[in-house]
Amino acid sequence: MLMKYSVGILFVFMAGLAAAQTDTSKSKYGSYYFDGDEVVFEFDRRVYEKAIRASDSTAVDFSDLPVLEVAVTGNFNRWSEAGWRMQRIDEFHFRLRKKLEDFTDAPNWQFKFLINGMYWASPESAIKKKGILGWNDLKNPNAPAPEPVDTGNVLFRLEGYTESKKVILTGTFNNWDEEHLQMKPAAGGWELRLQLLPGVYEYKFIADGKWTEDPANPEKRRNQYDTFNSVLRVSKPIRFELHGYDDAREVALAGSFNDWNQHALKMRRTEAGWAAEIPLTGGKHLYKFIIDGNWITDPANPRVETDLKGNANSVIFVR
Repeated sequence: MLMKYSVGILFVFMAGLAAAQTDTSKSKYGSYYFDGDEVVFEFDRRVYEKAIRASDSTAVDFSDLPVLEVAVTGNFNRWSEAGWRMQRIDEFHFRLRKKLEDFTDAPNWQFKFLINGMYWASPESAIKKKGILGWNDLKNPNAPAPEPVDTGNVLFRLEGYTESKKVILTGTFNNWDEEHLQMKPAAGGWELRLQLLPGVYEYKFIADGKWTEDPANPEKRRNQYDTFNSVLRVSKPIRFELHGYDDAREVALAGSFNDWNQHALKMRRTEAGWAAEIPLTGGKHLYKFIIDGNWITDPANPRVETDLKGNANSVIFVR
């Protein structure tokens, strides 16, 4: 499906990480920052109030938990702690340095801190204290920048500015490069197509040196310069299947993508069982099937995450 957007300005997380966060003093309570060709992960136990025991989802106060070791686990290392254990810096603080070449070329990765090989840091407790998530999103500044392509799945368009001599498209998808993506004059404005992976991006136009958000796109985010970046959501169709349950009267799909609404997404019968196809943006999504009112995880998906209330949810990563 072709996605058409008029595009504006975007200056958010990636640009700030690649520049501002190379100052290690700014990462005192952060989760990671970039330092040259390295990613530096940092963990400070004072940020968190509780940990979650992976085996039974029991909450444990950090004040009662001797933190003997901390590891970084994520989809870049297949959630293994081998080779990713952090070095203790002081009573509260752990650090791990990794070369960017240790990561894939994906535009982002997700990771968690694993404590003593059996506990996860509590996302909610960290949010309340320092705004730090238990699930972290690591942006890759070295991911290949997209090239203009006539068959791209996203059309960026800026209406007007017909008297401008040059209009540049820039955003998180190319680390805010101010020269590379030059737009082409089109009827009543400027256009450029890109092929983008599923995900959420921020962007802006630079018309003869003047940065502007996309006036035709109502979704925007405030940036560090107290202006706004336009937001683009690129999705792709994902098929969910549940085999069996031929005797069920109704099967629904609910998840983080629809606020766990058990009535919004009814699955259809198939020869093998039940199926539903929905567009999802890139990243991690949680979901469950609801069979005649009974909630279950996906029997065919071994990846499961337990929330703070002890509810197990199936996990899918969209790339």
